[in-house]
Amino acid sequence: MFPTLIKIGPIAIRSYGLMIAIGLFAALQYLLVKGRKAGIPENNITDIALYLVVSGLVGARVVYVLTNFKFYFLNPADILKIWEGGLVFYGGLIAGVIALVIYVRINKAIDFWKLGDLLAPAISLAHVFGRIGCLLAGCCYGKPSMLPWAVKYSNPESLAPLNVCLHPAQLYESAGNLAVFFALDRFNKTEHKKGQTVFLYMFLYGVLRFVVEFFRGDDRGERLFFLSQGQVISLLLIAAALIAYFYSVKQNKE
Repeated sequence: MFPTLIKIGPIAIRSYGLMIAIGLFAALQYLLVKGRKAGIPENNITDIALYLVVSGLVGARVVYVLTNFKFYFLNPADILKIWEGGLVFYGGLIAGVIALVIYVRINKAIDFWKLGDLLAPAISLAHVFGRIGCLLAGCCYGKPSMLPWAVKYSNPESLAPLNVCLHPAQLYESAGNLAVFFALDRFNKTEHKKGQTVFLYMFLYGVLRFVVEFFRGDDRGERLFFLSQGQVISLLLIAAALIAYFYSVKQNKE
């Protein structure tokens, strides 16, 4: 694929970093439009977006570095090279939730679940572009495949194995996140209890990630029985989503 789009001397524009930036910009524009309709001040939207981006990138990178500790222990300078790929989404999600909790506690006028319901589809939208960046950089690559839509990497800068037909696992997840985005955006337009969009996101993304993990060919870490670490986290996310959703439904009836 195309890990580096443009390179002029020491300056290079990496496809992964560019797609991340496009995804974040698209998510911010979505939030600004929906935030106005929900009565959330624009400055609050931009503030929380900034905090989520920073905390999310840090959390995603920290988890990736920890899961590849031996390499980064020997190559500490590479820890900061996030434009080359190497982010764990679940690490970013956890860090982002922590940042959101802290922000809402400081700005008590903003409702956590109301803001969370707006953020859920925006996260999916950003994730659509992020996975395309993974495809271009060659990270998060798929298992070998002989299907007609399999992809083959020949660029030596790619992080994927070269000259091997692989499942485009990154596109599977990108397409899935696009479907999740439209589902959550539509759900937000219906009558529902605050927080249920968040729970629906947790469930849908958990299912999506669980399935896509079967097609991933990169190192998935230690396995629990036949499940990867990502699949174990996905199952926990699905369970938490179902418990929270049905609890909110029960509370609404009382």
